[in-house]
Amino acid sequence: MLLGLLSAVSCSKENSRERGNIDIPLGSDCRVTGIAPCDSLSGKAYGSLSVVLGNDGKPLKTEIFDSTSGSSYYKTSFVYKGDSMEVGNSGYFLLDQEKRISEFNTYEVAGDPGSDKFRYTYQYNGEGYLKSKSWYIYSLSTDIPSFVYTYTWQNGNLVKVEATEAGGLRRTALTAELQYDLSRPVINFVYSFPEANELAPFILAVNVGKKSTNLLTKVIVKTYDASGNTIETYTTEYKNYKFSPDGYITELYASGDVLDGLLIVDGLTKFSYECK
Repeated sequence: MLLGLLSAVSCSKENSRERGNIDIPLGSDCRVTGIAPCDSLSGKAYGSLSVVLGNDGKPLKTEIFDSTSGSSYYKTSFVYKGDSMEVGNSGYFLLDQEKRISEFNTYEVAGDPGSDKFRYTYQYNGEGYLKSKSWYIYSLSTDIPSFVYTYTWQNGNLVKVEATEAGGLRRTALTAELQYDLSRPVINFVYSFPEANELAPFILAVNVGKKSTNLLTKVIVKTYDASGNTIETYTTEYKNYKFSPDGYITELYASGDVLDGLLIVDGLTKFSYECK
């Protein structure tokens, strides 16, 4: 698991363009290009997820760097052909007219065409926010999704995610509730989809519509059995945010459980940016 790797790799020098710990403005139209979980005392990075952008702003490649070995744990390049964004041997995204991802075709085991084939489709509302996602597992059906995810937005923030079976009893399999500090806006921060593990390695490279506009403070994720009973509850809190003078988040502290879709693991996390 990506998050397990980022939380477990050992501490050493971060291999990314770190601009988060400075007292001068970052610039205009900045974008997060690096996420680094760090030792809370020394501030040194355990590893990093980074993206390299081209002159036109398109992502060229993404990399998970292991600071212990000083080498890449995972990296891939992106190739654009028409409305598709190919992801090495991991599959490809389809893009809509707004350059948002509309479909992701991949495998259960990335790069292994012998493993089960997965397809995810993404739909957006009129305001440009992700409203639903469908997950197709080809060994079960190529036409009917196994699960449908519904996203609820309020005041420009993602506040709820619900995953339900698309067929059968249409049971609820997962819910997530997200809480925010509405007094503090954020500028072009990372997406906060707690369940979207399929996007985790590529989250700095893909456009999934508009992002939440306020400071995330808490996420509660619950999974359920076939009878509707809670199986597990995962709770994570986010605090001790630091900002650049022009309002970009440069670091935060997370405590609690590690969530599949959020690249903010337990402890200190730092962020680096690229600005126009």
